[in-house]
Amino acid sequence: MFFFSPVRSLWPEVRPLFYQRDLLQRNLQELRSSLELMEKFQDKILEETEPFQSSVTLQPVSFQLDKDGQNFGLTLDTRGFSPEELSVRQVGRKLRVSGKTEKKQEDGKGSYSYRLQEFRQELDLPEGLNPEAVTCCLSPDGKLHIQAAKEEADRELTIKRSSEEEPQTWT
Repeated sequence: MFFFSPVRSLWPEVRPLFYQRDLLQRNLQELRSSLELMEKFQDKILEETEPFQSSVTLQPVSFQLDKDGQNFGLTLDTRGFSPEELSVRQVGRKLRVSGKTEKKQEDGKGSYSYRLQEFRQELDLPEGLNPEAVTCCLSPDGKLHIQAAKEEADRELTIKRSSEEEPQTWT
């Protein structure tokens, strides 16, 4: 008797190149359709959250360094923060500025939006500044101004001659 058994090869099955190309094109088409579906979902989510986003502009806190001959200035755009929500801390020659504000908005239908905005900036005061002379103020337009004067240059002290009759007292 003669049996037909399946033939097995020691080598992997070779398929024509156009078959692999067709398989790749099908996979790419599935990927495109999945991406289109994800974009539709994203658009739908953005439509539902748009009323809340129109009242909020999320931008990083910008700052500007001013260095003239005698002073150092730092201006931070802190619109949307009250003075109570801002903090300026000086540790040695480091300056740490931070702010945190929280707002809750209700739409009257039982749902609400909650906004938390927070920032932190840290920078080193340049050499040659008097760390004891750092001041800050918040202007009405929401800009926080931090200023420091340069350290006084070395100065020569005059030595006075004392008479021998005057006793020297040291305190």
